[in-house]
Amino acid sequence: MIKNTVRKEFLERRMNILEEDLKQQTTSIASKFRKLILPPARYLLSYNALVSRREFDVSVCEEILKEQNPIMRIAWPRIHIDMLDMEAGLVEKDGLFTKNRFNILEPISGDIVPPELLDIIFVPLIAFDLRGFRVGYGKGFYDRYLAQCREDAVKVGFSYFDAIEYIEDINEFDVPLNFCITPRRIYEF
Repeated sequence: MIKNTVRKEFLERRMNILEEDLKQQTTSIASKFRKLILPPARYLLSYNALVSRREFDVSVCEEILKEQNPIMRIAWPRIHIDMLDMEAGLVEKDGLFTKNRFNILEPISGDIVPPELLDIIFVPLIAFDLRGFRVGYGKGFYDRYLAQCREDAVKVGFSYFDAIEYIEDINEFDVPLNFCITPRRIYEF
Protein backbone atom coordinates (compact mmCIF):
# COMPACT_ATOMS: atom_id res chain seq x y z
CA MET A 1 0.00 0.00 0.00
CA ILE A 2 1.14 3.56 -0.58
CA LYS A 3 1.23 6.16 2.21
CA ASN A 4 -1.77 8.19 1.06
CA THR A 5 -3.98 5.09 0.91
CA VAL A 6 -2.72 3.88 4.30
CA ARG A 7 -3.22 7.34 5.83
CA LYS A 8 -6.81 7.63 4.63
CA GLU A 9 -7.81 4.07 5.60
CA PHE A 10 -6.22 4.04 9.06
CA LEU A 11 -7.36 7.54 10.04
CA GLU A 12 -10.90 6.45 9.24
CA ARG A 13 -10.48 3.20 11.19
CA ARG A 14 -9.08 5.09 14.18
CA MET A 15 -11.95 7.58 14.16
CA ASN A 16 -14.41 4.68 14.25
CA ILE A 17 -13.05 3.06 17.41
CA LEU A 18 -15.72 3.13 20.11
CA GLU A 19 -14.88 5.20 23.18
CA GLU A 20 -15.04 2.19 25.51
CA ASP A 21 -12.70 0.22 23.24
CA LEU A 22 -10.33 3.19 23.03
CA LYS A 23 -9.98 3.23 26.83
CA GLN A 24 -9.32 -0.52 27.00
CA GLN A 25 -6.78 -0.37 24.20
CA THR A 26 -5.02 2.61 25.81
CA THR A 27 -4.71 0.64 29.05
CA SER A 28 -3.32 -2.36 27.17
CA ILE A 29 -0.74 -0.26 25.29
CA ALA A 30 0.40 1.42 28.53
CA SER A 31 0.71 -1.97 30.22
CA LYS A 32 2.92 -3.26 27.42
CA PHE A 33 4.99 -0.07 27.44
CA ARG A 34 5.69 -0.57 31.16
CA LYS A 35 7.30 -3.95 30.29
CA LEU A 36 9.58 -2.43 27.65
CA ILE A 37 13.22 -2.25 28.76
CA LEU A 38 14.58 1.10 27.67
CA PRO A 39 17.93 2.74 28.41
CA PRO A 40 18.08 5.47 31.07
CA ALA A 41 16.69 8.72 29.71
CA ARG A 42 17.63 12.28 30.48
CA TYR A 43 15.55 13.82 27.66
CA LEU A 44 12.32 12.58 26.09
CA LEU A 45 10.75 14.16 23.03
CA SER A 46 7.04 13.50 23.33
CA TYR A 47 4.01 15.37 21.98
CA ASN A 48 0.54 16.48 22.93
CA ALA A 49 -1.79 13.84 21.49
CA LEU A 50 -4.69 15.16 19.43
CA VAL A 51 -7.92 13.96 20.99
CA SER A 52 -9.77 15.15 17.87
CA ARG A 53 -7.77 12.62 15.81
CA ARG A 54 -8.03 9.91 18.47
CA GLU A 55 -4.27 9.68 18.90
CA PHE A 56 -2.96 7.46 21.67
CA ASP A 57 -2.59 9.45 24.93
CA VAL A 58 1.20 9.38 25.26
CA SER A 59 1.06 11.27 28.57
CA VAL A 60 0.39 7.89 30.24
CA CYS A 61 3.74 6.60 28.96
CA GLU A 62 5.48 9.90 29.80
CA GLU A 63 4.51 9.27 33.43
CA ILE A 64 5.77 5.68 33.33
CA LEU A 65 9.14 6.88 31.99
CA LYS A 66 9.25 9.68 34.57
CA GLU A 67 8.81 7.08 37.36
CA GLN A 68 11.77 5.15 35.96
CA ASN A 69 13.87 8.28 35.27
CA PRO A 70 13.04 10.91 37.92
CA ILE A 71 15.44 13.52 36.50
CA MET A 72 14.17 13.10 32.93
CA ARG A 73 12.97 16.27 31.18
CA ILE A 74 10.18 16.23 28.61
CA ALA A 75 10.14 18.27 25.42
CA TRP A 76 7.43 18.71 22.82
CA PRO A 77 7.89 19.72 19.19
CA ARG A 78 7.71 23.32 18.06
CA ILE A 79 7.02 23.53 14.34
CA HIS A 80 8.47 26.19 12.04
CA ILE A 81 6.05 26.11 9.13
CA ASP A 82 7.97 28.52 6.89
CA MET A 83 11.23 26.60 7.35
CA LEU A 84 9.55 23.17 7.24
CA ASP A 85 11.35 22.02 10.37
CA MET A 86 10.81 21.54 14.07
CA GLU A 87 12.69 21.78 17.34
CA ALA A 88 12.26 20.24 20.79
CA GLY A 89 11.08 22.77 23.39
CA LEU A 90 11.21 21.77 27.05
CA VAL A 91 7.84 21.53 28.75
CA GLU A 92 8.00 23.63 31.92
CA LYS A 93 5.71 23.02 34.90
CA ASP A 94 4.03 26.42 34.66
CA GLY A 95 4.98 27.05 31.05
CA LEU A 96 2.75 28.61 28.44
CA PHE A 97 1.48 26.80 25.37
CA THR A 98 -0.05 27.79 22.06
CA LYS A 99 -1.74 25.92 19.24
CA ASN A 100 0.13 26.00 15.97
CA ARG A 101 -1.33 26.13 12.48
CA PHE A 102 -2.09 22.39 12.64
CA ASN A 103 -3.99 22.82 15.94
CA ILE A 104 -1.17 21.08 17.83
CA LEU A 105 -0.29 22.33 21.30
CA GLU A 106 3.36 23.36 21.67
CA PRO A 107 5.38 25.10 24.39
CA ILE A 108 5.98 28.83 23.95
CA SER A 109 8.72 29.12 26.52
CA GLY A 110 11.26 26.55 27.61
CA ASP A 111 14.78 25.90 26.46
CA ILE A 112 15.45 24.10 23.21
CA VAL A 113 16.89 20.60 23.54
CA PRO A 114 19.39 19.89 20.75
CA PRO A 115 18.45 16.74 18.79
CA GLU A 116 21.68 14.98 19.77
CA LEU A 117 20.69 15.12 23.48
CA LEU A 118 17.41 13.24 23.06
CA ASP A 119 17.45 9.72 24.47
CA ILE A 120 13.90 8.59 23.68
CA ILE A 121 11.47 9.96 21.11
CA PHE A 122 7.74 9.24 20.98
CA VAL A 123 6.87 9.48 17.30
CA PRO A 124 3.26 10.10 16.24
CA LEU A 125 1.92 7.85 13.53
CA ILE A 126 -1.19 6.69 11.76
CA ALA A 127 0.08 3.25 10.75
CA PHE A 128 3.36 1.34 10.45
CA ASP A 129 4.78 -1.66 8.64
CA LEU A 130 6.71 -4.77 9.66
CA ARG A 131 10.03 -3.00 8.99
CA GLY A 132 9.28 -0.16 11.43
CA PHE A 133 8.49 2.47 8.83
CA ARG A 134 5.55 4.68 9.66
CA VAL A 135 2.92 6.75 7.98
CA GLY A 136 2.46 10.12 9.66
CA TYR A 137 0.37 13.07 8.61
CA GLY A 138 2.41 13.68 5.47
CA LYS A 139 4.39 16.86 6.17
CA GLY A 140 7.76 15.17 6.87
CA PHE A 141 8.60 17.20 9.99
CA TYR A 142 9.48 14.17 12.09
CA ASP A 143 11.58 12.37 9.48
CA ARG A 144 13.65 15.51 8.86
CA TYR A 145 14.07 15.96 12.61
CA LEU A 146 14.86 12.30 13.38
CA ALA A 147 17.67 12.42 10.82
CA GLN A 148 19.41 14.94 13.13
CA CYS A 149 19.11 12.77 16.26
CA ARG A 150 21.68 10.31 17.57
CA GLU A 151 21.58 6.92 15.93
CA ASP A 152 21.06 5.28 19.34
CA ALA A 153 18.11 7.51 20.31
CA VAL A 154 15.17 5.13 20.82
CA LYS A 155 12.18 5.90 18.62
CA VAL A 156 8.85 4.56 19.90
CA GLY A 157 5.48 4.64 18.18
CA PHE A 158 2.04 3.72 19.50
CA SER A 159 -0.81 2.34 17.43
CA TYR A 160 -4.25 0.91 18.04
CA PHE A 161 -3.66 -1.38 15.05
CA ASP A 162 -1.10 -4.07 14.25
CA ALA A 163 1.52 -3.55 11.55
CA ILE A 164 0.64 -3.65 7.90
CA GLU A 165 2.92 -5.82 5.83
CA TYR A 166 4.64 -3.24 3.66
CA ILE A 167 4.53 0.48 2.90
CA GLU A 168 5.54 0.74 -0.75
CA ASP A 169 6.65 4.35 -1.14
CA ILE A 170 9.32 4.58 1.56
CA ASN A 171 12.18 6.86 0.55
CA GLU A 172 15.71 7.63 1.77
CA PHE A 173 14.38 10.31 4.17
CA ASP A 174 12.07 7.94 6.08
CA VAL A 175 13.45 6.96 9.48
CA PRO A 176 12.23 3.65 10.99
CA LEU A 177 11.09 3.19 14.58
CA ASN A 178 12.87 0.98 17.10
CA PHE A 179 9.60 -0.10 18.73
CA CYS A 180 5.88 0.19 18.10
CA ILE A 181 3.40 -0.82 20.76
CA THR A 182 -0.14 -1.93 20.00
CA PRO A 183 -2.84 -3.34 22.29
CA ARG A 184 -1.81 -6.86 21.18
CA ARG A 185 1.99 -6.75 21.18
CA ILE A 186 5.33 -4.94 21.17
CA TYR A 187 7.04 -4.78 17.76
CA GLU A 188 10.82 -4.44 17.81
CA PHE A 189 12.68 -3.41 14.66
